[in-house]
Amino acid sequence: MKRSIFYACVAGCTLLLHACDKLPGWSEDPETPAETLAGLEADSTFTNPVLPGGPDPWVVQKNDKYYYTYTQGSKLVILEADYMSELASATRHEVWTPPSGMPYSKNLWAPELHQIDGKWYFYFAADNGQNANHRMYVLENTSASPVEGNWVFKGKVADTTDKWAIDGTILEHNGQLYMLWSGGNAGAPPQEIYIAEMSDPWTISGPKVVISSPTYNWEQNGNPINEGPQVLINPDGQVFVVYSGSGYWVDTYCLGLLTLSENGDPMNPADWTKKPEPVLSMKAESNAYGPGHNGFFKSPDGTEDWIIYHARSQVGGGGRNPRIQRFTWNTDGSPYFGDPVPINTPLTRPSGDVIRYRHQKDNWTIAGFSSEEVNNSRLAIRLIDDEASTYWITRYSSNPTSYPDHWITVDMGEVSTVDGFIIAQKNGDRKVKELEILVSDDNQNWESLGDFKLNDIGLMDQYVDLPQQEQFRYFKIVPTVGYDSQPQPGLAEVGTFRMAP
Repeated sequence: MKRSIFYACVAGCTLLLHACDKLPGWSEDPETPAETLAGLEADSTFTNPVLPGGPDPWVVQKNDKYYYTYTQGSKLVILEADYMSELASATRHEVWTPPSGMPYSKNLWAPELHQIDGKWYFYFAADNGQNANHRMYVLENTSASPVEGNWVFKGKVADTTDKWAIDGTILEHNGQLYMLWSGGNAGAPPQEIYIAEMSDPWTISGPKVVISSPTYNWEQNGNPINEGPQVLINPDGQVFVVYSGSGYWVDTYCLGLLTLSENGDPMNPADWTKKPEPVLSMKAESNAYGPGHNGFFKSPDGTEDWIIYHARSQVGGGGRNPRIQRFTWNTDGSPYFGDPVPINTPLTRPSGDVIRYRHQKDNWTIAGFSSEEVNNSRLAIRLIDDEASTYWITRYSSNPTSYPDHWITVDMGEVSTVDGFIIAQKNGDRKVKELEILVSDDNQNWESLGDFKLNDIGLMDQYVDLPQQEQFRYFKIVPTVGYDSQPQPGLAEVGTFRMAP
């Protein structure tokens, strides 16, 4: 579902809602909910990780949107989000799948989106199934939005040596375009960071030079590797490159920092200085193992700087997941990232994020349901118990149910003003792909608010913004399509929210 929120003056909304004729079947004089946020809980925080998985995160801001991508492996995917703290609610776009049998058909790694001279470019590393053949490639899109229009394959991006290359990124400096990447001997260590001039976004026009080699011990764990270069420019225009050191599979994978000297030439290795210590490292207390391969973004109002990076939540292995945290600047102009923040700990949202206000569920009840699974207590009441780890699942152990005969009705206890829903999927199977939401004043006559899509993500809040503000006492959730072949759906939690006036 492409998310849209209509912001309106509360006074104007109140007059409009009172002036409109009621829909057939609605009470002529329902209790009018107070136009106040008293008693509602401000949803002003988020927790890391912001998605359950996704290595090599990258994000770019444009059109009042955040466009996030990551290593999916077989295709290029963009998540379009209004807020980085709500990536679980983002609209997913699978924008390009390579044709089979090509040198770039497999193992698509570390994609990045860049807008250059008004056009979008999607850089990625890929091979033919053999890591030794990884090279950099690029697509072009002339649309204003990277999730619209057509992506056209422009070709390989390589210098004349045409050696193994991954993790390409772009630097625009003093009117010159550069590519930076991690390269080595057919993927064998050591990996170094290279830079070369470009004549256009798909052509390297000069020789490459090495600007960083893994010389410190903290860059050599697992293997001597420098990779994932990311350009960062401070408010005074000073250029930095934040990169990842060591093998991504070790817990001590970390971030290092290169600084370009004032008036320095990016093509002169002597003009780059490496900080002798990492700038972001493993912290077991935060469940941050192997933090690295990062990107940067601004808060929605442009007043804060944020870093996004991946890490593993368990020592010794496991999947990588993306985390975000605010960073500041040292007095010398260099970035200060601090320690990785703990997972599952509330953090203040980026400045300018929307603040929603959750309705309390103390007086909510289940007014009806199609079925529930008694085994393992997968009961209807679990949908509103404020425990995402408990689920409502329709009956499957005996006389099993099936789509499309699933529904559950919640009584909020009083007519309430609602701008949207908060839905958490269960973990594992039986996730809901599409559902219909209906509302009522009397639990008999219903108005459909439409069909909505959920992401295939478990135990994270997904925000469903309504096209317009609504007032009702009862709402009915009707799952219509699932993500797998299981005919009995399940959900972890549902709630409602108001927008701030």
